[in-house]
Amino acid sequence: MQKSGILVILLMAVIHPGSGFAQQGSGTDLPASVEAELEPNYEAGPRLIQDLSEAAQKIRRQQLMRQSNRVMPPVPPAQKKALFDMMTPMSSMSMRDLFNFMTAKIKADPELTFDDVVEAMELKANEVNFKKVGHNEFWRDVSAFSGLPTLRLEILQFCDASVGRRMLDFSPEFSVFIPCRITVMEDATGEIWLMTLDWDVSWLARAWQPGSRLDPELVKDAIRIRDAMTQIMQAGASGDW
Repeated sequence: MQKSGILVILLMAVIHPGSGFAQQGSGTDLPASVEAELEPNYEAGPRLIQDLSEAAQKIRRQQLMRQSNRVMPPVPPAQKKALFDMMTPMSSMSMRDLFNFMTAKIKADPELTFDDVVEAMELKANEVNFKKVGHNEFWRDVSAFSGLPTLRLEILQFCDASVGRRMLDFSPEFSVFIPCRITVMEDATGEIWLMTLDWDVSWLARAWQPGSRLDPELVKDAIRIRDAMTQIMQAGASGDW
């Protein structure tokens, strides 16, 4: 399948015409105590809406309704199958080809150890103001399950919470892509590879359906995050952060 065919699938699967922000009013003349609850309070630490009073919860939910899209209805399995059946005759790609198409990857310098790669990534992430929010040592589960020695594979997770939240306001379904993940894996030859989902929002500029276009500032932020992920991978692959 040509790259354009893949993009058509992605567009049809995740973008629906006519999406838009729900418009609902919010109350006015609020009590001072409710207004105080709705003000930013960094000293209070992380909070959920449920931590607010009922009156403040109602207003906060109305605010969020105005600034974010709703979760779209699920696409029925039959509709998905029909779409892929339609595209299959146009494709010469195997399933492995498709996974490879969706992946950005870099091979690490053979002089580096696995720990060198991970450390360089973490240092570069800190340098580009990208927060590490998770580290899954997947190989441990594989070895424990099989009882056999296994190849090392770890998944590092990074996040920019502000941009991530704005992407979710545009598409709640985007949550399946966050946090950003980079896999570090040793293959059977002993080579170390770094891989991530090769997501690129630039093609949205050519999307034709209503509701497809991102805010220009959000596009810039998304590109900045994609560039940061590339820098983190390059640092891990070279050991030079």
